[in-house]
Amino acid sequence: MEEKILIGFLIKQIHIAFETRCHKNLQRYNLTPSQMDVLLYLKRHEEDKLTQRDLETGLTLKNPTVTGLLNRLEEKGFITREQNLNDKRSKFIKMTEKTQRVLDDAYLYIQELDAQVLNGISNEEQEQLFKYMYKILDNLK
Repeated sequence: MEEKILIGFLIKQIHIAFETRCHKNLQRYNLTPSQMDVLLYLKRHEEDKLTQRDLETGLTLKNPTVTGLLNRLEEKGFITREQNLNDKRSKFIKMTEKTQRVLDDAYLYIQELDAQVLNGISNEEQEQLFKYMYKILDNLK
């Protein structure tokens, strides 16, 4: 009898393959996939005034992890931190012009990678796939 592959193993293998491709592409910008996740989150919420705590919640990451990511992004000139005048303990995270240029370029690659991942999967199948993936995510929360 053939042994069934566990879903967690398969998801991890997909994640590793995806991260490997992303990491290779992001090297030209001196970014890691985790740093790009932060920048993409900032882009999706660029109308909002986001703090580090917002990023921790939105990306489901711990404080020390986000602190490290933000420190490196600031050193590389991708973000700035501005004092929150209403709360001296927090700062707003802002993207720089450099970030916008990189995101414009990198977004093309992300779209190509998404298309490659979904190649040969019909629109109806894609809808089902996303439905199942969100269901799996909800089951794990």
